Amino acid sequence: MGNPQLHHHADGSVHYTYCWPETVEALPACEPPAAAGWGSRLRSGAGVGTAALGLAVAAFWLTMLGDPPVSRAALPRSADVCANAGHAVRVWFEAETARRARVGSSPNQNAFNSLLLWYRSAESGCAAGSTREAVRSFQALERMIAGLDGRRQDREDRED
Repeated sequence: MGNPQLHHHADGSVHYTYCWPETVEALPACEPPAAAGWGSRLRSGAGVGTAALGLAVAAFWLTMLGDPPVSRAALPRSADVCANAGHAVRVWFEAETARRARVGSSPNQNAFNSLLLWYRSAESGCAAGSTREAVRSFQALERMIAGLDGRRQDREDRED
């Protein structure tokens, strides 16, 4: 053993050795890494996929724990003010739509279209959480429908 000898490699790395300079060349030099093969590419792809899945699962649970969805199934029927207020109107619109589909052309189609638009607006208000305005709209629609049905009954009675 003697003094340490500095050995420079072709890639710029340096190491110290206690061997003689003629034996230093026999030491393996730091070589550039081999080109990535299929195995390393597959491992890196699997790592990226696993990381993406982990991130998606974390985001899902963060959303669920932070603001969980509310199920209306557990609520009693009387607690849903909008559904109760709009039930009679909903039944009338379903029946009237079916009747108009059978008849084909009905008088006052424009009035029916505006009522239907108003009904859809009230339903949207319920879904958005503005129950007070939606309940008022449903009540007004019920009064208008009662008036329309009353007039229709009068016409049918006169025709008979």
